This record gives sequence, structure tokens and C-alpha cells, in this order.
Amino acid sequence: MRIKIPLKWLKPLDYLFILRPTLFFPVWIITLAGYAAYDFAENGVAWWRMQFDWRILLNFTIITLVAGAAFIFNQLQDVDTDRDNRKLFLISDQHVPAGWAKKIALSMIGLGLLVFLFQGIWLFGVLTLFTLLWGYLYNFQPFAWKDRPILGILTNIFGGVLLFSIGWMMNGPICGQTLRLMIPYVLAWGSVALLTTIPDRTGDQKHAKKTFAVAYGDQLTIWMAFAWVVIGFLVGMKFSDPVITHSILLSSPLYIIMLFRPNPVWVLRTIRYGLLFIALFLCAEFPLFFIAILLNFYLARVYYINRFGLDYPTFHVEE
Repeated sequence: MRIKIPLKWLKPLDYLFILRPTLFFPVWIITLAGYAAYDFAENGVAWWRMQFDWRILLNFTIITLVAGAAFIFNQLQDVDTDRDNRKLFLISDQHVPAGWAKKIALSMIGLGLLVFLFQGIWLFGVLTLFTLLWGYLYNFQPFAWKDRPILGILTNIFGGVLLFSIGWMMNGPICGQTLRLMIPYVLAWGSVALLTTIPDRTGDQKHAKKTFAVAYGDQLTIWMAFAWVVIGFLVGMKFSDPVITHSILLSSPLYIIMLFRPNPVWVLRTIRYGLLFIALFLCAEFPLFFIAILLNFYLARVYYINRFGLDYPTFHVEE
């Protein structure tokens, strides 16, 4: 049964959904992985932690807002491509004026940097670098790294490095263990980033955007994504991290099938379920995280179904 909501109540939510809440999932996952990795380095994995910390909630909110601002900038620069790919509607179809979207993004970045500055210079510095990378260098000329095959992927990977580091620093200082424990998560993150260039390839090609899949083709993109998760699994095994190794193990059948059936259906399944498995293992450590995921997922579904008639977000992929 679908919840019916009048359109007049949904339209004000356009100003919230320009932040692209469905992309909060990977941002939350890699940041929480960094937070959990610190505890793993100190004491091993601790399952089912129900403690609630307002400071951590505040910091996750700030990261979410800053990432949302970067997603707004991306939409402002990709109006034509988004319209062709039929992915995003709010700015490209002028439901939200571009001027207002830009003001919202700048306000959220300013608030986020100010809050992190009060917490410490290192947190502030890493968030500033993340904002510069994902907000400016990735989207705007003369850089526009999102339209370059190697720089686009490196930007996404380094964005994952920064988010993991912020999560770690919420729990304790950066140390030698940080990089080692980060590697398998960043490889899994990078693998998904590679695969996401495939579904948008047609629209990107039309507008001369040289993403990785456009430049090197689907086959190489899929094989590289597969290689990265295999390496991530081996590194995770070396450091005995059950969260990332079990997650990759569960998603490995999807990657293997995708190698032999390299079509958009299996690519989308691999993207969606690969992230889901990591999220579920993190939920076993932090059960309250499951509530955040559930609320975001179903509130977004209610919005998109009633606002645009889209069955989105969903784990179902049509053949």
C-alpha cells in the first residue's frame, strides 16, 4: 500500500531533496567505517553498540550537509546531462531555481566549516579539503574533474579517503593504522565509483563528458572494479577486518555474474547490493545506524513516488 501525500505538501520538500538524500548512504557508510575502524584498531570489533552520542550525530549531520552541498553544485553544472539521463529533475526541470540552490549550498558549507573549526583544526582542515575537492575541483571549470576519466575516479577515491579520515578523527587521532585499515574500504568505494560511470555513459557521451566508462568502455571498467574488490578483500583478510571482508564476500557473486553478463542490470545490482552489505555489517556494530538508513530510504520513496511517480530508491532492477 502506498502512502498518498498531496502535491502541495511535497513541493516544499524539493528544497531538501536537491541535496540528493539517496547519495547520503555511501557518504554515511564510508564515514562510519572510519569511525568503527578506530575502535577496531584499539580493541577489535565491538558488536551491537547502542550508546548514543549527540556530538557524533552533530558531526554526521554536518558531513551530510556539506556532501549535499557538493551534490547541489554537481547538479548546477550537469543540468543538460541530468535531463538526458532522466536521473535528476529538481534543478534541471526548474522546480528549484538555480540561484536558490546555490545559496543553500554555500550556506551549508559555511555552517559545516564553522562547526568543525570549533572542534579542532584537523577536522576543519580535512573538511575544507573535502569541500574543495568534491565541491569545486570536481564540478567547476577550468577543472571539472568529473568530466575526466582518471581525475574523476581519483577525486571520488580521495573523497572516500577524506570521509573515512573524518570518521576516524571523530573517535581519535590519525595514526599509522589509519591508512592500512582504510585501504580495503576505499578500494570497495572506488569500485562502486567506477561502476556508477556505466549507467550514465550514453548521456555523458552525448555531452562530451569523458567519464571512465566513456573513455575506456564498460568491459575494462567492470574488470577494474572487480580487481579492486578482490584486492580489498585480500587486504581486509590480512588485517582480519570482518566488516569489509564479509561484505565483499557476500557481494562477490554479483561481481562474478557481472563479469559474464556485463549489462546495466547487473551493474546496478552490484552497485546497490555491494553498498547494502557493507551497511548491514556496520548496522550490526551500530544498530541505530539502521534507523537512519531505514528513515532515509522510505521517506525518499514516499517523496519520489508521490512527487514524480518514480519507484525510487529501490533495490529492484528491471531486466
